[in-house]
Amino acid sequence: MSMKTLDTVIALITVILLLSLVVQSLQSIVKKWFKLKSITIHRSLVDLFNYVKAKDLTGIESTLLVDEVKKQFGLLGRVSLFNKPMMDSIAKTDLLKILGQISLENVNSGKVEEFKQKVDEWFDTVMQSFEERYTRHMKTVALCVSIFVVIVLNANFFDIYNNISTNDSLREAVIARRGQIEQRLNQLNSEDPAKVTKADVDKAIQELRGLQGEVQIFGITPLSTTDVSNFFNKTGPWAAPDAGSRFWYLLKLLAGWAITVILLSVGAPFWQDTLESLFGIKNLLRKRTDTRNVEDVGGQPKP
Repeated sequence: MSMKTLDTVIALITVILLLSLVVQSLQSIVKKWFKLKSITIHRSLVDLFNYVKAKDLTGIESTLLVDEVKKQFGLLGRVSLFNKPMMDSIAKTDLLKILGQISLENVNSGKVEEFKQKVDEWFDTVMQSFEERYTRHMKTVALCVSIFVVIVLNANFFDIYNNISTNDSLREAVIARRGQIEQRLNQLNSEDPAKVTKADVDKAIQELRGLQGEVQIFGITPLSTTDVSNFFNKTGPWAAPDAGSRFWYLLKLLAGWAITVILLSVGAPFWQDTLESLFGIKNLLRKRTDTRNVEDVGGQPKP
């Protein structure tokens, strides 16, 4: 593998890493704004209380009982962007304490203890199901966000590759930004997911705006109103001489978007590890090249 080819691959993966940063920033906004984790925990607690027959033991419907639990979270300061109670995380000990504080004066004490014992017994099993459900939801959100980002930014894999492989200065500029992108990704991953304040979302939106302007430096041209107008009016690149050419142009565009979405779906951690490996290979090739150059001029004897 030549050094230029390796640099092209490194630069291409660096662009994918940048797009992953955009996706994660937008995903963070969606997750916090729509309280996805709180909603999933709410449903899981309803399932838990239904399973242990909360209605039979306490006389209170499971949904109402979960609402009472959520109110207690609000009193502890766990609120959403709109200052409403929410449950972004919950531990078994905290839940049992909260259940002990909920007003159950009219319920037989023996049934209350039986109810809490069953909750204690089945909590881990139901919460494991919650983790699986939440992971599925977030994968769906990530896929939808990836599709949105790729279309809006017009992140066509074929165009990105062509720009990087044919422009030496662009390729070097992309590689030089790799460390900065990884640093911003690490900062994003280290944020406390329990924090759901307007300041956090404003910060994420500001970061997203900055990234949207930055992608042009990486050889990506975001979709514009002119591009959309050209599509419907069959002008610009869509003004092909025949319908077949327009069809193949659209097919190539959709294929380029689809490949980028697939690459983003792999996840930023994979591409970070891949970059580390490629830089290791690059350093090894560079050392071997330097060694050959020294040997050619007689600096060291060949083995």
